[in-house]
Parts: sequence; structure tokens; C-alpha cells
Amino acid sequence: MNKKSFSALVTATILGMLLTTSANANLIQNGGFEATPTDSAIGGSGFWRYYSANDITGWSGSNLELWTNNGQYEGEVHAELNAHRSTNTAWSIFQTFSTISGQSYDLFFAYKARRGNSEGSSEVFSVGVADELWTVNDHVTNTWKTFSKSFVATSAMTTLTFTAITPATGTLGNFLDDIRVTVPEPGALALLGLGLLGLGIARKRNKRA
Repeated sequence: MNKKSFSALVTATILGMLLTTSANANLIQNGGFEATPTDSAIGGSGFWRYYSANDITGWSGSNLELWTNNGQYEGEVHAELNAHRSTNTAWSIFQTFSTISGQSYDLFFAYKARRGNSEGSSEVFSVGVADELWTVNDHVTNTWKTFSKSFVATSAMTTLTFTAITPATGTLGNFLDDIRVTVPEPGALALLGLGLLGLGIARKRNKRA
């Protein structure tokens, strides 16, 4: 392979990487809850604090707690859906984002129980997006699990909602972190794979030459 062809292959590979990065961009704002209110820092002996969801960048709904010392899945902060102080309605937070009707999207997030275990856990919550609604009840303490599903948008704006089921109004349970919605791009991934394969072959040929 001559230098010109090799340079073209490198360029194609780089473009593939850029396309893949773009395809995996998170449509959820502040999905890891790292953007916390600057006027009321997380603190106290337990290193947690409760906030109105409306004060947390990107989110709306009920109050929620932010934690910094409970073994985050990623970053330095995670949220607890069941926030401080009980109410007469179920805890619920949501975020609305732009979508294309008919387009498929990938949903991912990490979750963990504050107490209980997989056989007798007191934590259950639902996650709803577009026409999909799932119930999550298999989480355990001290271990993060991950949720990964696909959905098809039905309008130009889509809302992702997390709602506590058990306890609905109590204040213990249902940790969330690293919430993501991304657009799957098989074409970009294929281009990246072919580019990397081509680079490997080219290197072998150059070594033989």
C-alpha cells in the first residue's frame, strides 16, 4: 500500500471514530447528576442532601436526594429517587428531550437499592419513555446493576420518567446514576470497524515490504 492510500485509510478511520462519537452523544442532560446547585452544596455527616428536582439541571418533578459517598457508578454523584420527607404522592422525576418520530433510541442507566436484596427488596420503581413502561425490582444493596433497552420515539419530544413504586412515598431506596439516551448508528460502527481492520492489514503489509 502506498503512502497516499494509507493516508486515505487513516482519514476514513478517523471519520468513523468521529461519527461513532456523535452517534453516542447523550440526549439526556445531567444524566449522572454531576451538575449540582452551586448555592447549596452536598454536605453533612452523611454526605447527601435533598433538593427540588427543578433545582437540578435538566430534571423536573419531585424532590430527590444527591449522594457523594455511597459508591457512585460513575463520576462523583448519584441520585436517590425516594427523597427526604414523605409526601402523599409517589416520587417521580422526568426529563423531556428532542427526538425524531419513528427513530429508534437506546436507553441506559445504572441502579442500586439502598436497603433490601433481590429476594425481599423494598425498592421498586418504574421507568417510562415513549410507549414503553418497565418495572425494575431486581436491585440489591452495595452492587450497581445496569438497565439497557431500546425504544422508538413517537413524537418530536419524548419524556423519560422514573417513578417510585415501593416505597411510593417513603424515603429509602432506588438509587440512579449515569442515565443515557443515545442514537444507535450501525453504519458508523461498521465504518470504524472496517477502518481499524484496514489499518491492521496495512501495518502488516508495510512490515513485510
